Amino acid sequence: MKIHILIPIFEDFSCISILYKRLKNALSEHMLQFIIIDDGSYNELEIKSKLESHEDIEFLTLSQNIGHQRSIAIGLCYLSENKKFDFVLIMDGDGEDNPSDAVKLVNHAAKDNEDKIIFARRDVRSEPTTFKIGYFVYRLLFRILTGKNIKFGNFSLIPYGLLNRIVGIPEIWNHYASSILIAGIPRSEISTKRSGRIHGRPKMNLQSLLLHGLSAISVFGDILLLRVLALFSTLLLSCCGFNLYIMLFQQPSFVFILILWMLSCITLLFSFGVLLLLLVKLSLRSNRPCIPKTFWKNFTKLPL
Repeated sequence: MKIHILIPIFEDFSCISILYKRLKNALSEHMLQFIIIDDGSYNELEIKSKLESHEDIEFLTLSQNIGHQRSIAIGLCYLSENKKFDFVLIMDGDGEDNPSDAVKLVNHAAKDNEDKIIFARRDVRSEPTTFKIGYFVYRLLFRILTGKNIKFGNFSLIPYGLLNRIVGIPEIWNHYASSILIAGIPRSEISTKRSGRIHGRPKMNLQSLLLHGLSAISVFGDILLLRVLALFSTLLLSCCGFNLYIMLFQQPSFVFILILWMLSCITLLFSFGVLLLLLVKLSLRSNRPCIPKTFWKNFTKLPL
């Protein structure tokens, strides 16, 4: 099979050098072409120059640092317009996506023989305990706020037949995995174990992780607002019912009644605010969506 391996990277070229050799060895039965999305790097450029000498490595350099998710979107748009292949394998460049798991994805796709994305599901993680706790909280909030369960990230295998549909999803500009969920693209998952970094220290800090999690949830903005509205509406009805019960069957003080009605008014204001936001969000559906495949070249050093 002909497989293009898409790797977004920011100043981690020393990791790419090692990962390149491991992937070549693990997937030696297949024709590989590496597409490295350089997300505006300024360091380790001498290592990048050495990697550029390999015929099976191609760099797409971005004009600025825009983050992994948008780098993936740009890489997919570039492949959709310029390449022909059987599958594109999306991986992180730090080595935490194990080449042995890449073999599992490819074998599963060959056995399944269906047009659907194969995601690597993270059943075992190698990060510190604090990160695992944070990831659990993120997944819990994602489930509560969107009604969806997510246990996978970028590491995935996309058949060529689905690529044109994927680059037409507006939400892919914010978050790749969430955009696949909301678009209902056919997918399956296989169990994998997340490995440790090949070299150096992680570049994602707490702020980056929070923005990444919020970006994933923001893709489901309509559903999020609707669920929050349902929550505040339930609270409002509960407050009103409790107020009536207290006034009819109890003898509360004036201060107590005032506090209850103030809480009810605050809940009502929040409900109206969320309803207004939801209506504005829904009204924006009539606007022309920003589809990455129409503007991705603006962020690269390619000729427009």
